[in-house]
Amino acid sequence: MSIKTPVSGTTRYLCPLECGWHHDVPPPSLDRIAELHVTADPAARDLREAIGSVATQALLREAEQTEAALREHLATHATEEFVRVIHDLRVEVAALRERPVSREEKNA
Repeated sequence: MSIKTPVSGTTRYLCPLECGWHHDVPPPSLDRIAELHVTADPAARDLREAIGSVATQALLREAEQTEAALREHLATHATEEFVRVIHDLRVEVAALRERPVSREEKNA
């Protein structure tokens, strides 16, 4: 897990428990499609459908990999960590609800 700045266009998914873990999804590219082992649907009737099938398959494969990485990481956290973060968020939301809203914020 590198914390260096990712390549422009990368989507970075952070651990919701703020432990510092993240999962980077590189921007779309022909190289990335090859890495995902995505091919055009042989039933595609034309180039547009073939490209669309590749894009759809790449999107689904990327989502599956991202979900798997997140689930694998979340399994490393104890239940107590989830409870602590939920509690802290509830306290923060309550404090925000009680805070008076400034004139600038109302006009924004």
